[in-house]
Amino acid sequence: VGGTSANMTKLYMARTEENIEMYHEIMRAINITRSEVEQALGIVDEYELQVNIVCVICGAMFIILGRFGFMARSIGMVTAKSIKCTVVQEMLAIAVAVLGWWATGYGVAFGGDNYPETENNGMVGWDGYFGDHGSADTAKKGFKMAVYVLQMGYCLIAVGIPVGSITERATVTFVVCMSLAISMLIYPVCVHVFWNEAGMFSAYRESGSLLFDCGTIDFAGSGVLHLCGGLVALVASLLVGPRKNRWVTPDDMIKPVIMPKPQASPAFEAFGGLLLFTCSIANTGFATREFVEDSVVAGKAMSNTLVAAGVASFVSVVIGHFYTGVVSPQLGCGGLVAGTAAISAGCASMDMEGAVITGFCGAWAYYVGGCLMLKLHIDDVSHAISIHAFAGGFGLIAAGLFTTKGSYQAAYYDNREDTCYGTFYNGGIAQLASQAMACAFVCGWTLFISALVLGVVHMTFGSRYPLQWEQNGVDYHKFGGECQFSHVAVNHDKNRWPHGVLSDTDYGIGKGTDELEEES
Repeated sequence: VGGTSANMTKLYMARTEENIEMYHEIMRAINITRSEVEQALGIVDEYELQVNIVCVICGAMFIILGRFGFMARSIGMVTAKSIKCTVVQEMLAIAVAVLGWWATGYGVAFGGDNYPETENNGMVGWDGYFGDHGSADTAKKGFKMAVYVLQMGYCLIAVGIPVGSITERATVTFVVCMSLAISMLIYPVCVHVFWNEAGMFSAYRESGSLLFDCGTIDFAGSGVLHLCGGLVALVASLLVGPRKNRWVTPDDMIKPVIMPKPQASPAFEAFGGLLLFTCSIANTGFATREFVEDSVVAGKAMSNTLVAAGVASFVSVVIGHFYTGVVSPQLGCGGLVAGTAAISAGCASMDMEGAVITGFCGAWAYYVGGCLMLKLHIDDVSHAISIHAFAGGFGLIAAGLFTTKGSYQAAYYDNREDTCYGTFYNGGIAQLASQAMACAFVCGWTLFISALVLGVVHMTFGSRYPLQWEQNGVDYHKFGGECQFSHVAVNHDKNRWPHGVLSDTDYGIGKGTDELEEES
């Protein structure tokens, strides 16, 4: 019995050792498999990040290209004697906006903020100034820098909105100062409040203090971009004043009558409008933050933008024809842009019927806003105030009316209250109240700061060229001569003292168009 027991003990111990060894082998295999899985997941995450970087860069290029749509529209809508002035001011606005966004704009917009934890600040970031993106050259830093370029493109759009309103009479100094103010402070604060996860009104954080427990819906910038830029245009237009002889009182009348200003090129205006419309469709899609995970959101945003812009353009032309009997190309092009301005807030959170209604109402906002500007004698050359301020402001409110539950959950978070949807979709008034408060904030902040800064510039440096220069054309006096399409620009101010490189050209020796034609 003792021998049998000893043998059984030895057998048990041997099998135990075999089991332990087998256990260790299994664990080693599991660890190896786990390591391989983690490595594979890391590679997948890396590729996902790289795809997002490429998408963000492509979006940035579309947005920056859309900025030149603004330029083309402005060139087409001014008179022929102010084309060079418009080109120079548009280009300088882009240049100084890039510098302003690099210096303080990005830091104000996307710098760190402790508002979700302490409910302090919520308006200004405290880091990221002067291009500070960290020292390590990693894929995450690459994505951060790509987002920096994308958001700079949006900043260029915001800066370009008011430039077209005051062209033909505003000085270069005034335009440069205005562009710096927008890119360094006015626009970045709006971005921080709405688009930074720590912003006061942001809907992009999953938890923490949210406005009316919902946050504000402004996916692609009806309020942040369009309303902000349109309100700056309003303040600038009031300070600069209308173009000379824009409103004239005839001898037999008491009230002044608007005088038409022949535009340089309807074709240029149409080209700029279509370019801006095309890029705006891309802009709303590229406002998506994670393309790999949210590609459906991007597709919905672009589809809704296309529908709303088409409806707004058609309705604008119909309204104009009904009231004036004219099929206006300006209303057709302006309606396309007004539709994109109106739908930008809710493009990712609405269904298609909401986009149709938003485009329809956006057209009315554009037309009524334009009529109001004429009634108040506010000379808005590029229709920026009526397109961006009126249509964009309506679009910010419309997101609180037509946002659907499923679309909201896909674009933001699915753990919000049932009140965080459109009022017309049984969402209550919480989201609508959030949108209304956001609209009030953008109006108050933008009007106050722009009036303060531009008012100081207006009183210090002046805001417009002499009326005599404007009558002759500022190109004639300031920008190297009138722009004539039949031959080289040679009509210029004969009393100007030739100096620098102009002393070696026809621009500085006193020969005008008539003299050159006689010589030929």
